[in-house]
Amino acid sequence: MAKGYGATRSIMEQLPRRAGGAAPTTSPIGHPRPGGPAAATPPGTRWNLAGFSVLPICLAAVLGAVNPNLVYQGGLWLAAAALLASGRIPRIGPADYLAILICCWASATLMWSRDIESSQIAVRAWWTVALLLIAARHVLSSRRRLLLVAGSYLAGAGWTAVELIRASRLDETALRVSLEGVGVNYTAYCLVTAALVTVLLLVARVGVRPVRAALWLLLPLFGYGTMLTGTRASQIALVAVAAYLVVDRLAGRTWAFAIGVSAALLVLVPFGHLARYQPQWLANVFDRPLDDLSGRLAVWPVAEASFWDSPLVGIGAGAFPSTNPYYGVGAHSLVLTLGNDLGVIGMVMFAALIGFLIRDAAPWLSRQHGILVGALIVGWTPIWVSGHWEISPVAWLTLALWSRLPVALAEPPVEEPPAAPDRAAGRPLVGLVR
Repeated sequence: MAKGYGATRSIMEQLPRRAGGAAPTTSPIGHPRPGGPAAATPPGTRWNLAGFSVLPICLAAVLGAVNPNLVYQGGLWLAAAALLASGRIPRIGPADYLAILICCWASATLMWSRDIESSQIAVRAWWTVALLLIAARHVLSSRRRLLLVAGSYLAGAGWTAVELIRASRLDETALRVSLEGVGVNYTAYCLVTAALVTVLLLVARVGVRPVRAALWLLLPLFGYGTMLTGTRASQIALVAVAAYLVVDRLAGRTWAFAIGVSAALLVLVPFGHLARYQPQWLANVFDRPLDDLSGRLAVWPVAEASFWDSPLVGIGAGAFPSTNPYYGVGAHSLVLTLGNDLGVIGMVMFAALIGFLIRDAAPWLSRQHGILVGALIVGWTPIWVSGHWEISPVAWLTLALWSRLPVALAEPPVEEPPAAPDRAAGRPLVGLVR
């Protein structure tokens, strides 16, 4: 997709002066352009269609927080609209190449899938979220655009939280509250992610004080909405992020430790035969009627056995639920889901994709970068361990936001006041002119 750039003149090369006129200035790519005030056009007065390229991504962020099915249906068109409106070819990086490669590998699993129909649905979902990631990373080229997408997502998540509160008042006996047609776990994960995006905006110090005060008020709203869903992974995630922020403030630069612990938990929990230990304390703490983590302790051994049947290439994208004798649900584990769907090959590609996105976030650049990267990893680890978040539109758009942290945390330019005119500049020097 990426095309080579044509040969351009070096910006260090001396340009010839025009006879009887001003010397031409040099553009950032080295081409001369006419100098003088008449040739300068204020950027704000030009009609620029590329400025609207962020709107499809904003729409995807709003819809993703409300109902993922809407994004799966129209996400490809939204990504295409964003890329076309930008008016330029995206510069594809390693993370973008890996996203495309994962989709190609998922498409290849159709040749050996145990459930062709389910695999076709999963493959379309993979392509949708991957192209949304590429389009979002392409158009989020400025701090203002990034804030627009983040604000759009918070608007959708805020509406979802309010609807959950209204539904809980109508049915006070419900143990878990969700939106109609949307999985309760997905809604809970979206609200946790909304809390993380709110932390991003607070760390980036967006807007004036009233705006930041409103962001602080959103945190308890998302927290209360998460409690209404009754999803234990999300509740643990909120507590873990709060604890991480405190620890990082005391210790500093704990993001690398958070990544290591997360990787260990993702492998050890589903493959560590947790069912032998029967963690009753989780059931007691959250007062849930099921004592097997809502069936996960029964599903994980089945998913592990299915994984070892075809460890290298998997059994086909999205094919495990139809072969699962327990409830016909997914593996509810990132590692087991990727292992069954795409095999070890897909797991390695996905891990490399996350690694390159973290590299683009540059957590070593400043304390703020490290805090946000660590908070995202800590907040998503309980979700990755026990839920389905691998092809969520919200997850991939959030990864696109985090990969642009250097843009989000860049200090906004400070406009200097115009200099006062020097009244003495136009006067003759008294005493020297006769």
